[in-house]
Amino acid sequence: MNKAIYLPALAEQFGSLWKRGLKYKGKDGKEYDMKCFTENSHFNYPYGLQSIYYAKEGVAKGCDNKDGNTFRNLIGYPKEALLVTDSAGFQIASFKKKGEKCNITAIDSLRYQEANGNIMMQLDVPPNLDGKPSYHDFKEALEESKKNFKVFEDNRKNFDADLYNVLHGETLTLLEEWYNEVKDFKNEGWAIGIKPPFDPMLQALGFLFLLEKGEYNKESCHGIHFFGTSGKHVVPTLVYCASKIKKENFRVTYDSSSYNIGSIFRTYYLPFDIGPHICFGDKFKRENPELKELPCCCPVCRTIKDINELNTTDIYAGTLISLHNMYQYIQYNELLNSIVYNKERFIEYLNTINISDKCLKSIEFIDFALENGLKQAVKKYEEWLKPEEINKAKQVSIFHF
Repeated sequence: MNKAIYLPALAEQFGSLWKRGLKYKGKDGKEYDMKCFTENSHFNYPYGLQSIYYAKEGVAKGCDNKDGNTFRNLIGYPKEALLVTDSAGFQIASFKKKGEKCNITAIDSLRYQEANGNIMMQLDVPPNLDGKPSYHDFKEALEESKKNFKVFEDNRKNFDADLYNVLHGETLTLLEEWYNEVKDFKNEGWAIGIKPPFDPMLQALGFLFLLEKGEYNKESCHGIHFFGTSGKHVVPTLVYCASKIKKENFRVTYDSSSYNIGSIFRTYYLPFDIGPHICFGDKFKRENPELKELPCCCPVCRTIKDINELNTTDIYAGTLISLHNMYQYIQYNELLNSIVYNKERFIEYLNTINISDKCLKSIEFIDFALENGLKQAVKKYEEWLKPEEINKAKQVSIFHF
């Protein structure tokens, strides 16, 4: 059985801090580099994802990717650690939707990824940015994506790093259409870009679709990635998907930057459930005035000298909270990986933490599809495959094509 791997998407706020070389002196007297991947970090986690857009237009602006002048070296990311690079397709599509031009070309994306990533992503154009795409949007995104895929195919130089193809489509019909148009581009894995990313049924659908197509059994296929998702109600589904793959040296990964709500809003996740949270900053005295100690003993919180440090307006407070939050996602993933092998205990735990009905149904869906085929499973679970707000009982479809 394989295990799912959580990839923290490295936030742009971190890049600025790392470039300046700022350090935090903990109550243990040790200086921490405020990273998450070195021996001088609060914890050393050897996995991460970096969007090429935020690297090229942010902390690594001016890096020419020659003679070691790369984003990876700039932030001191270890050679032995896994760095997945995102192609910036989402940003390019978002700029275009606003009538603006993104300052990244297909060649820019390819060269930045080749210089920095262990796993690279094809430059796809997401067809579903606002949740209500038309069929025209889908076809236009597909055609633009194919042009970019061709650029990558014709100009790729780095064959040591894996290049993942990207799958879109929220129904079997759309998945088939997208897949048939892009499947012949050379790749060493697949990424699933189905929206909404927090919907466990749709993520399971994408996983099962590629499984039934035999993609994971190909010798050239080294992994699958789920884009932009790490929520409490979807990670159990991703972990369960990973457990169904028996292939050695096959990676199942997923990413998000949700932990960075600590830097943005000073929101601090309570341990174990990534649910209830504490607010620091301006809201602290109003919402939790009696709190005197941090309710956590993670590697970050153990070094904080005084709880009021997290109420300051400097860059340290938000970064410390974000690192704490990131650790909660890592722990949640590891906990689920450790118990997924016993399905009865796995489901029992999910019920204990009040997991959504849709998450539980996605696990049923996976098992039924593996036994009876995906078409039969889609027919049986049709109502559950309609995108919705995650905890609403009523299922309302927005995909009518």
